[in-house]
Amino acid sequence: MKIAFAQLNYIIGDFSGNTDKIIKVIKHYGNQADIIVFSELSICGYYPMDLLEREDFILAQSQSLEVIQTTTANIKAAVIIGGIDNNSEQGKPCYNACFIYHQGQEIFKYHKQLLPTYNIFDESRHFAIGKLSPIWQYQGKRFGFLICEDAWNHQAPYLYDTNPVADLMAQNLDAIISLHASPANEGKYQQRLQRFSQIAKDCHSPLIYVNQVGGNDELIFDGNSFVLSAQGELIQQLPAFKTSADMIDLSHAHSTISSEFATLSPIEIYYSQLLLGLSDYVSKCGFQGVVIGSSGGIDSAVTIALASLALGADKVTAITMPSPYSSQGSVNDSQALADNLGIKLYHRSIKAEYELAIQQFEQTFGQSASKLTHENIQARIRGRILMEYSNHFGYLLLSTGNKSETSVGYTTLYGDMNGGLNILGDLYKMEVYAIAKYINQISGKIIIPENIITKAPSAELSTGQKDQDSLPDYPVLDAILRLYIEQDLLEPDDIQANQQMIQQSDFTDIDTIINKVDKAEFKRRQSPPILRVHARSFGIGRRLPIAQNYQSHRYFEI
Repeated sequence: MKIAFAQLNYIIGDFSGNTDKIIKVIKHYGNQADIIVFSELSICGYYPMDLLEREDFILAQSQSLEVIQTTTANIKAAVIIGGIDNNSEQGKPCYNACFIYHQGQEIFKYHKQLLPTYNIFDESRHFAIGKLSPIWQYQGKRFGFLICEDAWNHQAPYLYDTNPVADLMAQNLDAIISLHASPANEGKYQQRLQRFSQIAKDCHSPLIYVNQVGGNDELIFDGNSFVLSAQGELIQQLPAFKTSADMIDLSHAHSTISSEFATLSPIEIYYSQLLLGLSDYVSKCGFQGVVIGSSGGIDSAVTIALASLALGADKVTAITMPSPYSSQGSVNDSQALADNLGIKLYHRSIKAEYELAIQQFEQTFGQSASKLTHENIQARIRGRILMEYSNHFGYLLLSTGNKSETSVGYTTLYGDMNGGLNILGDLYKMEVYAIAKYINQISGKIIIPENIITKAPSAELSTGQKDQDSLPDYPVLDAILRLYIEQDLLEPDDIQANQQMIQQSDFTDIDTIINKVDKAEFKRRQSPPILRVHARSFGIGRRLPIAQNYQSHRYFEI
């Protein structure tokens, strides 16, 4: 039995483009393979959100499925594809489904049984719970089906009344076919391998896991589709973060392989993930390029470098906007970075505009502006200038705040928070430094100047200002934040490492940091979308009320 499987990069709602990609694979493998497998919701892209409530969206998807069904009329293979099926009974109007087409006919379909509604997922908002049998008989073989969450009942059994994996265990299957739209995050790949290896062993069956690839809004799908033997051993795998397809003959597949992806460090994975997420966001949204404010600091430098590597230097513009408090070193560092990358850098002083704004404030309101007002006026002038460039040239403005600063509100609304996308917003500060060093390492030369990496971080909005004037050292701050924001999703070793980082420091005012995180919720609600790399990111993966008066208690041990 020869099975082809494809991980493709879909655009949500681009039925014509998605269908063309799928048909190209079908035509290539149609008379070589017995079965061709695509990923979950492949025809419409994952996740369509409330587009699923539009009748014309469902109709357009059905028309594309008909085109694919017709394409199978003259090929040998049966085609398995994820899509939306109408629900004619009481309940939500549609199902998350997979369809099987063979020789121009629909011969089987299955509806997803477990609908995740937590963290970044919201499927029960739109889909009905599936009740169809997952068992398909074809060419004398028995196949069992899972669609993504169907395989994960074990991690939260209290959420669901059924266990699709348990239902497959006594079915004497020849193979399990599992369709996914599984976004990447820290540790997810290892969790997948462990989980699906156990499923293959429990069901005594080979398993074909097919994921999608590419970025859609905050989510970045890593592909990494694989095939496991009945003993749960890895026997074939597609590459990470790349469109790819391959074929395997299950009757002759016995040799195990090792996963190169499993040996990568989190920083190496984040690097590839962010490049793909940014390039897809820009291309899928139709922007001509990106513009970034260059402060000479680590965050803007890493943002600029990643943008140049993802899009090409010709599609990246940087603007340095020194104020009276900017050091000449920061301006020089911005120029050195631009020269190293070969990008265009504009110099525009904000000194005169800043002084005029302060003068007009005092004339209008009859008193001197506070220190905070002085600082934020500078950030907002810069934000306005960047948006002027974005409006005129059609470039996407990238904001540059990291997760540590965004957590505690160390950002300025309508200033450095301006932008249509934030690619560092799910990286803690020390991870930003690690990415900078990694970029220099793999480039074989200095891209990000050493002075940017080694100097004390500062917003340079007042005389002698340093980030650590109001925050603990970043390694300690990051440890506190990881425990407060993500502890329930961390591995025990990670929890212990963060606890030790705090214990070894002399910082004790942890409750003040927690209070800063809670109070900054109103800012984060107004942030641009953030590319997600951790299990819990700000945005759709963490939803808290703004108007509330609950005093958070420290619920982690130091």
